[in-house]
Amino acid sequence: MKNNVLRQLGRDPGIIIVTRGFALSKSYIVFATFFAAMAILTANFGNAFLGGVPGNSGIDVGTSLSLLSVALTAIAAVTLTTSVILLYVYDKNNGVLEYFLSLGMNQGDIYKRYLKAGVILVSLLMIAVAVANVAVGLILRGDLTVPLEASALAAALSLSLVSFDTMAMMTFSSLQKPRAGANQPLGLALGGLLVVPAYLTPWTLPFVAVVVVDLAEAVVIAALAIALFVFSSKLISREKLLP
Repeated sequence: MKNNVLRQLGRDPGIIIVTRGFALSKSYIVFATFFAAMAILTANFGNAFLGGVPGNSGIDVGTSLSLLSVALTAIAAVTLTTSVILLYVYDKNNGVLEYFLSLGMNQGDIYKRYLKAGVILVSLLMIAVAVANVAVGLILRGDLTVPLEASALAAALSLSLVSFDTMAMMTFSSLQKPRAGANQPLGLALGGLLVVPAYLTPWTLPFVAVVVVDLAEAVVIAALAIALFVFSSKLISREKLLP
């Protein structure tokens, strides 16, 4: 039974794209790990050692640092999933997308495969970050409430951000004429720009307002990602997916 499950997982298009993306470029895994480690340390050290220190926004400095980890985790997610965008460009230039089209898939079907891979990566990252937050929090004997709340906010923001960033960069790549494909720095810059509110609000707003702003941002970005996905077949012609 276990072998059958593993065999089926190995055939899943999302899993296949994840493994192929890692084989294509491993540097983004290192960068994503760095940002995730910074997020975990920020969430827990601030909460453990600076809790109760007055801040400018009506919440203490420790809580502000913990909430700052939301933005750092989101950047880690965007960095980690850049390998999926790289693979999309590679597959476009080498005729893999043309092969998918020949199987009867449309643009949405193809995008769904790469989008699923991005969501899988983010989900694994969010689980790892949440577990690490609990482990570090227990070691430091700090209050786990705020780090876990930050993990939940980071999951909501990261999933929506990666979905939009992946769709936007695949669309951008498909509209380009040069074979160079997607611009990776542009994709990272787009992700960084979208999380700017998550960097600023912990220092300027009360706790409840920070949570509301982060969740509202996640909802808006998710809506944009869904719109891009739904209209992908109209925005991008089949010819744009050919090498």
